[in-house]
Amino acid sequence: MSQPHSSGLTLLSASTIVDVLYPHLSVKDVLNNTLRFRSIQAETGTLISGSQALQFFDRAHYLDSDLDLYVSCRHTLTVGLFLLSIGYRFEPTARQLASPQGGNCREHLEEVSSRTESVRRGNLFVEDYYEWAFIEEVYTFAKQQTTYGSQVKIQIIAVDPLSSPLACILHFHSTLVMNFITHDRAYSLFPCTTFLGRAGITLGRSGDLESLRKAYAKYIGRNFRISATPIPPMDLPSPIKFGTRWIGDRQTWTIELDTTDVVISDEIKGNYEMLGRPAIMLNGFTLENSWKNGATDTNPSKWHYTHGNHLLSFETVQSPILRQPLILPVHKPPGEINGQSGGRWTSYPLTYNFVKFQEVFEVAKFEIPGLTLRTVRPELLPGWQYWDLEALRLVQEDIKNH
Repeated sequence: MSQPHSSGLTLLSASTIVDVLYPHLSVKDVLNNTLRFRSIQAETGTLISGSQALQFFDRAHYLDSDLDLYVSCRHTLTVGLFLLSIGYRFEPTARQLASPQGGNCREHLEEVSSRTESVRRGNLFVEDYYEWAFIEEVYTFAKQQTTYGSQVKIQIIAVDPLSSPLACILHFHSTLVMNFITHDRAYSLFPCTTFLGRAGITLGRSGDLESLRKAYAKYIGRNFRISATPIPPMDLPSPIKFGTRWIGDRQTWTIELDTTDVVISDEIKGNYEMLGRPAIMLNGFTLENSWKNGATDTNPSKWHYTHGNHLLSFETVQSPILRQPLILPVHKPPGEINGQSGGRWTSYPLTYNFVKFQEVFEVAKFEIPGLTLRTVRPELLPGWQYWDLEALRLVQEDIKNH
């Protein structure tokens, strides 16, 4: 497996995120609020996705589009309180009103932020357009925007406590919406298909769910094509690349954003200098054609596709010693197992073994009765040490060994 890199299709250019956030933040203080929000993005790893990310790349404007924020479960309170501070009000659903928290926004946010395990484990979150895994809860915030004379909405999509915002995006219904914005870059994972071919390739079940049919209709109304079956349109300007993909690789359209005056911690800056790239660029996925078992393995070029169902897969390395779980491509050559750890197969044995041993050691240091990996909340333990940089450097070593 080659080292992930940023070249080819990758476009690095100065840009601004204000055009995405402007309608959703206080116009009176939009520049300051944008900087505050992007600083919170840097701190929490929050991702902007959905229609706003799509229109950012497309330089379009979709009327009545919500701003979708994908937030790690434990950071939901931080992001929610920011929205309340700039004048948004919480709009609970009937289900949320019927919960013990009722219409109390802070109690909802505090409760979901305290979860160390998902209450939906094994079940899809089903509500509106959301019908996929890794979503823990969705909170809607609304505000009357006097400049536009209409109501604007922001949705916080709280992610499974054992997963990450990136995993949610990689579980979207099609390649069309696999675009997202961090505090310092915007990424489109399938730009040729989306913006040159004006098409979306479906992943998994293509149209047997009512929510999916509604979602497809929305994007068809925006002049995108959605294939009726998970087969790429044959007139795409560039074929879909099967096999290993990394965030920010040659097939990604990456736009670098101006981070002047965005507050970025010394830890994040240090990790960038040590890794030579943003940490998210050491995350990725594997794109396969599941019509025939091993179809991608028998295709050395990895650039051809055959009829069948497309499968996007990844493995997750999650631990309380990591601020964000690692989302990594599945790399398993035919007849070969690259690593074993306690009976668990992994493509990244150095990374996995380090994390598993270090997390046990970290918990043991505190000598607190009843404290376990399942119950620990690192943000409540002064002196808890995170090991993201060390884990990411081991990912780089595991990549070299593939």
